[in-house]
Amino acid sequence: MGGYRLKIIKGVKSARLEAVKEVEKPSKPVAVRGSRLGRFQVMALLQAARYYILKGDLEKAKSFGLNRAIFYAWAKYHKPKYGVSKYGLLRREMGITPKELLHEMVGDELAFKSDEGWFMIGDQVQRPEDYDRQIKSKIEAVISYELAWKAALEYLSKFSKKTLESQQEFYKEVYEPVRDRFLELIIRHLRKSE
Repeated sequence: MGGYRLKIIKGVKSARLEAVKEVEKPSKPVAVRGSRLGRFQVMALLQAARYYILKGDLEKAKSFGLNRAIFYAWAKYHKPKYGVSKYGLLRREMGITPKELLHEMVGDELAFKSDEGWFMIGDQVQRPEDYDRQIKSKIEAVISYELAWKAALEYLSKFSKKTLESQQEFYKEVYEPVRDRFLELIIRHLRKSE
């Protein structure tokens, strides 16, 4: 999977950057250092917050968030090649059926787990420290992770449990509308808390 890089805009006066400058405090800034969060990081953050709201386990939420972000990135790239079957790749390529693997249902979404209980795709386990390295640190490069996490929880709390439990509704109603403007939600959250 390719890396997600931050766009740093120098000398450009955009509305987004102006809004960020307005909320920064000179004594202890919010630490906004870039112009936007990548879709991969937004997906992982929102999926982790989703799991945390539904199940209440922060460490597994990190594993789930990274797992789902990887899954959706993979599915976007491979969907035309493998079709829409959830288990087609497992059956075709690996000769494995879902019943043979440990898994957890998060609403109507099935996610495979390792023997240690962390979520996994193929033979790659997504551990909380992987989330911290691949997601938290990338968000921190743009804005305070703690602020992003609180904004994600607040945003998700506006949706029904039914929406959060539905893979399709979560993607369409929760993720898609904010995937390119999640930073704006964080700024709005900051203004409310002042």
